[in-house]
Amino acid sequence: MDTIFAEVVKKVIAHYPLEAAKIYLLSYKGKKAVWSIQTDIGEVILKKVPFREEHIMFMVHAINYLKGNGIHTPGVIRTNSGAGYAEQDGEYFVLFEAVHGQSPDYDHEDELLQILQGLASFHRASKGIESPTGVFPSFLQAEWKVDFQRRYERLLLWKEQRAQSLEQSEYDQLFLQHVDSQLAQCQAAISMLQQSCFDQWVEATMAEKTLCHQDYAAGNLAIGNDGHLYVYDMDSLTVDLPVRDIRKILNKVMKQRPEWDLQVMMAMMRAYQAVNPLTREQYMVLAADIQFPHLFYGQISKFYEKREAKWTTEKHIARLQEMLTTELSKPRVIQSFLSQLDEVIEHGGE
Repeated sequence: MDTIFAEVVKKVIAHYPLEAAKIYLLSYKGKKAVWSIQTDIGEVILKKVPFREEHIMFMVHAINYLKGNGIHTPGVIRTNSGAGYAEQDGEYFVLFEAVHGQSPDYDHEDELLQILQGLASFHRASKGIESPTGVFPSFLQAEWKVDFQRRYERLLLWKEQRAQSLEQSEYDQLFLQHVDSQLAQCQAAISMLQQSCFDQWVEATMAEKTLCHQDYAAGNLAIGNDGHLYVYDMDSLTVDLPVRDIRKILNKVMKQRPEWDLQVMMAMMRAYQAVNPLTREQYMVLAADIQFPHLFYGQISKFYEKREAKWTTEKHIARLQEMLTTELSKPRVIQSFLSQLDEVIEHGGE
């Protein structure tokens, strides 16, 4: 391991009531880093986090709040002074318990349904949370309408720019071939959101406070040796409607399949509904969020904003084709899902 990193970690560990034996760098992304450390009390995980102190304090509080309400997640180890994080040379670090297990597999139905049940439990357990500092990292539900409109206008702008270009690449041609159908999905989503209970739900959430994880996916989950589903990486917690997390996991699962699968979606939502029931009106908000072409927009923005400079054009084209397969098969499935919503609603718990 890099000597400089090792020295920094040793200084950080000095803030804690333990002694480090071996240090392994697991990942390094500039402002973020993760180490596995063998200590006299066993393995621990150290994370360097690029946040303000108020954000870190909220994250640590949220982890304890969620654990207190039954969520399985690695606990935060306190410093010698009892703090939830350590500061070293102007950088902040959080030390976690280590949990061992296997990431769940979307292709194994029982594990996929366990993910949705775990997500529902996460949302339910987060209800009523407050901030120890009075400051929350973000309130993303207040940005939905503006964000939908902004992304719609960005797609329009890219369409105009590429259509007027005298030299159109293969990527441009594929984009122009499908952009109108995706713009129509944007408009349908915006219309659905306007006609839903979205505004009332946002107001209620601002008062009650519920959290979204924002990446409740296999890479941040593990089925522990004790059989419980553990969730990691609480860096991006935000106050938002639970459908943000639901839409994201649906997209992650469906983009790995030949097309959007109604039966898999029904099974996933029945599993969620059994733990944290949503109303018929709230499912209309979910439908609007699914309808919006998030996958298409995400891939297009990566290419035109050059956010994946190391990717070849061929890789960008392949990814866009994959996203289009999912997006184009989605609208009819959404309508079928809404027509069978009673089958999901009746699985509601308390």
